[in-house]
Amino acid sequence: MALVVLIAGCNQQAAEQATSDEPLPRAVSERQEGFKALGAAFKIINDQLKTDSPDMAAIVPAAAQMNELAGQIPTWFPAGTGPDDGVKTDALATVWSDPEGFSAAQTRLAEATTRLQALATAGDAAGLREHVKMVGASCGGCHDNFRVKQ
Repeated sequence: MALVVLIAGCNQQAAEQATSDEPLPRAVSERQEGFKALGAAFKIINDQLKTDSPDMAAIVPAAAQMNELAGQIPTWFPAGTGPDDGVKTDALATVWSDPEGFSAAQTRLAEATTRLQALATAGDAAGLREHVKMVGASCGGCHDNFRVKQ
């Protein structure tokens, strides 16, 4: 059940908007799109792994996309796009006030998605089934410390 919650959390779009009538800062829009894509790719993998015969042709590109997006996360949080800057965001101020902690959490996700991609490329469904738990926990680690509780 905890994995389902983590997967759902990874798949949720951050509810962010400027506090005025101005459009969202471009970085915030890119951040939202990136996390939506990350969650969608994770959903493809998890949906396939629930079947008796997962389709590696669907899993491999989704794992590659997750790995690519995980490496981009640090660029999605530039200065000026946090709650202390007047942007209504689900990202906590700790993203910017604890850059070492945020970087460490992002690194854990990147390492987990690198392994996920390797298992997918190898066609190791059993290994993937076990490893998605680690990927989900990595998503949850950021949500627990750097995102408003949902």
